[in-house]
Amino acid sequence: MEITKFNETIDIWIDELSRFNIWQLKIKPDERSWSLGQLYNHLIEETNWYNDQIEVTLGNEENICKTTSNAAKILFKRGSFENKRFQGDPFISENVKQPITVSKLKSELEQLKKKTNDIWIIIMNTSKLGKSEHPGLGFLNCYEWIQYSEMHMRHHLKQKIRIEEFLKQSNNYSQQGL
Repeated sequence: MEITKFNETIDIWIDELSRFNIWQLKIKPDERSWSLGQLYNHLIEETNWYNDQIEVTLGNEENICKTTSNAAKILFKRGSFENKRFQGDPFISENVKQPITVSKLKSELEQLKKKTNDIWIIIMNTSKLGKSEHPGLGFLNCYEWIQYSEMHMRHHLKQKIRIEEFLKQSNNYSQQGL
């Protein structure tokens, strides 16, 4: 079931957050990379947008006949993003903010999890479900949006590990055992 996997993955992000202080969350491996805090903010912003797209699909049958792209069909069949680094949209990358506090990030993640689970309950009780358009994948239904949200968060776990390795190697970690 899509929501179970989503909850498992977002819980990893929530639980792991306690390992870092705000200073660690703001360190960037280089000028072109995100900090760990920016990565968290990216996930929060994008997943909230995915939830907005899910809400567009609820209670109507708009775009029901429109399809996903072939790339989307492959993505959903595989159940994960390709195991490679993607070049992000520069506009999105340049505008991801640094975190303000660890507690604010945690609160936003917990709110995101609650909102997504509330939407899931609505999905389960809605008879009409349409589709909304993803800029690169075509038209997705609500189930595909939730699956995509989870895959997106899971994909970024690899980036999180790379940033953690940078923190370890550059001695930019605390006594918490990073």
